Amino acid sequence: MKLVKSIRLKYIMCLLSVSILPVLFFGVYTEFNNNTFYNKQVESASRNEIHRISSDINRNYEDVRDLISSLIFSTYDNINCITNIAQQEGGEKEPTYSRRLKNYRMFKYVCSNLLENASHADGVYLFCSNGHVYSYMKNLDYGIERTYKTDQWYQELTESKNSVEIAKFVELKKNLYGQGKECFLAARKFKNIKDNGYTVLAVVCKNTFFDNIKEENSLPWGTSVIVDEKGNVIYGSDTKGYDFSALKLSDKKKQGIIHNLNDKTQAAAYSELDFNNWRVVSVLSLKSFYDNYVHNRRIMFLLLGMDLIFVLFISLWMERQAISPIVHLAKIMDNVSDQNFQFNNEYKGRQDEIGILYADYEKMLNQIDMLIKEKYESQINILKSRLRNLTSQINSHFLFNTLENISCLAQLEGNKQIVIMTKSLGDMLRYTMDIDGDYITLEKEIGQMQRYLNIQEVRFGNEIKLELDLEEGVSKRKVMKYMLQPIVENAIEHGMSGKEFPWKLLITAKHEGNDMYIVVKDNGTGMDEKTLECVRKRIYDKTEQEEEEKYFNIGLKNIHERIQLLFTEKYGMWIDSNPEEGTTVTLHVPWI
Repeated sequence: MKLVKSIRLKYIMCLLSVSILPVLFFGVYTEFNNNTFYNKQVESASRNEIHRISSDINRNYEDVRDLISSLIFSTYDNINCITNIAQQEGGEKEPTYSRRLKNYRMFKYVCSNLLENASHADGVYLFCSNGHVYSYMKNLDYGIERTYKTDQWYQELTESKNSVEIAKFVELKKNLYGQGKECFLAARKFKNIKDNGYTVLAVVCKNTFFDNIKEENSLPWGTSVIVDEKGNVIYGSDTKGYDFSALKLSDKKKQGIIHNLNDKTQAAAYSELDFNNWRVVSVLSLKSFYDNYVHNRRIMFLLLGMDLIFVLFISLWMERQAISPIVHLAKIMDNVSDQNFQFNNEYKGRQDEIGILYADYEKMLNQIDMLIKEKYESQINILKSRLRNLTSQINSHFLFNTLENISCLAQLEGNKQIVIMTKSLGDMLRYTMDIDGDYITLEKEIGQMQRYLNIQEVRFGNEIKLELDLEEGVSKRKVMKYMLQPIVENAIEHGMSGKEFPWKLLITAKHEGNDMYIVVKDNGTGMDEKTLECVRKRIYDKTEQEEEEKYFNIGLKNIHERIQLLFTEKYGMWIDSNPEEGTTVTLHVPWI
């Protein structure tokens, strides 16, 4: 049983659970699952890369579509440029040479403005229903206007009843200007009102449209191309003879990974584009990656062996440096009663936590020995204190009797003011000399405050009106002694004494959950913001105050500090005031 509770056994179990066993488990698990794990990582990275490429191409295509829409609805001198030209060319009479020249200038102005910020558009063609063509090129002349009527893309677009736009690679018949063998073109048709013919607006895209295919792939084991629905490569190269037509691409999934059943080290990642059912396909070769995995596995086993040796070394060192001193100290503490508080600190030279632990235990034993010696002196002091309290009560009884005699003489003489003052003063002294505990009911505390008001009424020759608004059950709850009278005294001395009669005091008390709130409000002169902040600082500031400020508002500061000492810093006092509206003091105490 003692072995089970031993810290050495717990240390060994913790060591096995947090270091050796996890390392062994991790090694076995990694060896068993690493191949699948790495394949999944490759597939995940491939999906992300292929998705990035397709997203960039889709975004480029969407920009071109937006450009076409902007061109169709563009205006020049409040005239819809494109549709106006189409209506003129589709009319019964062909526009004059000067009219067409003006139309071309208008067309060029609109196209140049819109293509200025179009990063992937290189030119615009407007194929009118009467066969006339307007064109604007930023850089190269593609010569599409020469053969467009026989081009497949134009025939498909104009003859289709369901489609109003098309995106195709267009073969260039002549390569006079170094523009290449083909270009990518996006076009949209719209119908003329006059001749019911179609006008086609086409945007020729730069070679940068598919730069994401040409750029160096961030996947070193893959190469990307664009294929059509039948698996024919329509853009891209360096496929190393891969048969894309043999791929069984899913029509339901827009992206995925297809493994080659004949070659486990080869796969293809694909992602569908938003137009023409084209797909971006990336060929993945996993052979070099698998060879790298085998090499990493050997390194991993070597590191695991080194890790186990290191863990064992650290464990032995920790047992010697930490566990043995703790076990030794536990034995000493178990036999401390037999050693008569004598302790030999064997680790006095250590500066770490073990040295601190031994030093603090030695200090604790010395303090216990000193406290035992001081206990008798403390008991003697307590007895002396009780004797002084009894003597004080005897003196207080003499003072009470004297005040009673003065009150009787004043009553015989008919001086009611002296009777009230002596009676109230005697009750206040009796309340002050009551040493039984720090708490009293709110009802008695208000009674003590009322006796103070009786004396002040005689002093100022005026009635101080007191209004009480106490929630049911609050008056029987306990509060801190001597809590209200200093607040009322402060209200009279600093607030109401400088104001004409009548003087009023309102005391409200309510409870919320486990807390009670007591509010004392007067109708005195109040304070401005600057004075209020100064008073608050004197109450709440715990730093040493200057001599002239030390006794100002000392009663309020005393109340706030006593509340926090008795009930924690969650509770306390808060003061608010406005000039000529009086001052409000709120006490926050527990509901006891």
